[in-house]
Amino acid sequence: MKYSEAKKYLASLEKFGINLGLERITGLLAKLGSPHLKFKSLHVAGTNGKGSTCAMMASILKEAEYKVGLYTSPHLLSFNERIKINGRDISKNDFAEGISLIKIATRRLADTPTVFEVLTALAFWHFAKAKVDYAVIEVGMGGRLDATNVISPLVSVITNIDLEHTAVLGNTLAKIAAEKSAIIKPGVPVVTAETKPEALKVMKYHADKNQSLLVQVGSQGEGFETGLIGEYQKTNAVCAVAALRLAGIEIDRPAIVAGLKKVSWPGRFQVVTKQPLTILDGAHNPAGARVLALTLAEQYPGKKFTFIIGVQKDKDVAVMLTEFKKAAKKIIITRSSNKAAAEKISQRKTISLNQALELSAGQDRVIAGSLFLVADALKCLDAAARP
Repeated sequence: MKYSEAKKYLASLEKFGINLGLERITGLLAKLGSPHLKFKSLHVAGTNGKGSTCAMMASILKEAEYKVGLYTSPHLLSFNERIKINGRDISKNDFAEGISLIKIATRRLADTPTVFEVLTALAFWHFAKAKVDYAVIEVGMGGRLDATNVISPLVSVITNIDLEHTAVLGNTLAKIAAEKSAIIKPGVPVVTAETKPEALKVMKYHADKNQSLLVQVGSQGEGFETGLIGEYQKTNAVCAVAALRLAGIEIDRPAIVAGLKKVSWPGRFQVVTKQPLTILDGAHNPAGARVLALTLAEQYPGKKFTFIIGVQKDKDVAVMLTEFKKAAKKIIITRSSNKAAAEKISQRKTISLNQALELSAGQDRVIAGSLFLVADALKCLDAAARP
């Protein structure tokens, strides 16, 4: 199978959409020889910050000279971005080889797997084949029925809990906390930065039930600085360091300091131009929008921006707009190329991203609302910069 054929196969699975459950991934991994059991793992869930926390953990492990796998979602420009070893994306050859094996294995399954399940299997296969020392695995959605919830990690992380994907995960903090807390395994320690009593009560119940140590971390950590912008990243850094220590992995302080400084996570408060400012951020829910507004105020006191906003259909747009308005002098509504992107927002006029970029040219601007929009913006901005 060629790389182009592998991508076509994934495209053919998109019609199955999101279909949570563990039966398909369990069956698929069994056909592949259970690769998820052949490496040590660290599992990260949460409403916001889980990707950044994963990136920090992987960066620290790399600086400690371990061979480390990293599986995250979604990607910005290429599926390959989701699967990395020591910071390098899976090669096209390995991607095609793995997908070819998975396609053959799926023929013997009763039910066709989703795109996310196939990519999860691909990541596990790739990490096992490469014999990584550790793999940092990010939950896709929720936790209980997420395809990644078949691993037996050294430590679990639940960064925080907020209302998101309520149609699937539940419409209260307690219900969402229960879904995410289901990644807690018997005897496996869990780290969280959550402070809301309603969510913490549920986490504590699941930790106690599994006889797992629950460690709640604060927002200040031992003077560590990260390569990511925003005070909230300090909290993610504390989660990352606490998790690695609870996992019992031997890492010295210089590796922690260097790993946090060198960490990179595109699409999260990413400054792509400075004069004028163009900032891309994947804030895709009310909590993310709130953090983005706070970070803008923290980094650029008193400055107001032109916002280019595009969100997904299932988001609480009204609350997100309220947060964005705190830092906005003008809001332009657009939509990403993703099929689940909202067509309209609060009856406002929607224009194409190219039009939005043209209208905001020369202005300090923020492009936010979804990682899909961030990805589209990166492509447009890159194309515009070419001679």
